[in-house]
Amino acid sequence: MLDNMENMKILSVLHITSKPFSKEESRKVSCLSIRVCGTVRYTFDNREIVVNSGEMIFLPKGSRYVFEKISDEDTVATIISIEGDFGEATPAVYSVKNFYGAGNVMYHFADMWNFGTQSQRFQCISLLYSLLSYISGQEALCYHYKKRFGVIEPAVTYLNKHIYDSELQIDKLHLLCGISHTYFRKVFISRFGSSPKNYVVIKRLSYAKTVIDSGEFTTVKELAQMAGYNDPLYFGKIFKKHYGASPVNMAKENVEV
Repeated sequence: MLDNMENMKILSVLHITSKPFSKEESRKVSCLSIRVCGTVRYTFDNREIVVNSGEMIFLPKGSRYVFEKISDEDTVATIISIEGDFGEATPAVYSVKNFYGAGNVMYHFADMWNFGTQSQRFQCISLLYSLLSYISGQEALCYHYKKRFGVIEPAVTYLNKHIYDSELQIDKLHLLCGISHTYFRKVFISRFGSSPKNYVVIKRLSYAKTVIDSGEFTTVKELAQMAGYNDPLYFGKIFKKHYGASPVNMAKENVEV
């Protein structure tokens, strides 16, 4: 979408409360729909896209989809119909809530375009290009993020799935990525700010504390196994070092409170 913006033209702007359900066989024009409030779902032939408040979806000309309101609150959107050469663009969603002009786009854009002066219309055009420039920058950051950290994604996915497995072998995670242990550790620390080992320890201890806080604590042995440790003595030692209290004492303190 963002590769061909030179000939883009605003056709119309609406600020509307969306219907609970609608079906589009083939959009007549492309549009940018900025969700002011509420959550909606677009179901296309091959996928679904959920759009929340503060997000914008690009719907290219010819799009076919079913639109559904999936939140209890009213679903309001600013819809900017546009014309231009967007190539083989496909529907895509972007977060715009941190864009400096998000408030103007969501709440004032329609009035400025439909009832404002010629000067205000030029402001709308400028604001729209600024928004698209912001999105382009976010896409670039996302691309570089994936390019930099994507190499360890297989290991991260596996790790999060098996983090409470006592048989987890942290020193072999790099094999899932086809890279050396040293390079894997370097990239992992760059992404999470912690070594793989410390990442696992913190996640496990945090989970154990959650169990204690919930009142479901029974024995240190059982809690250790739930958190991924076969040795309850070792588990109790690192738990106390991290939180300043043993699991048993922390559980007693919670009961006394």
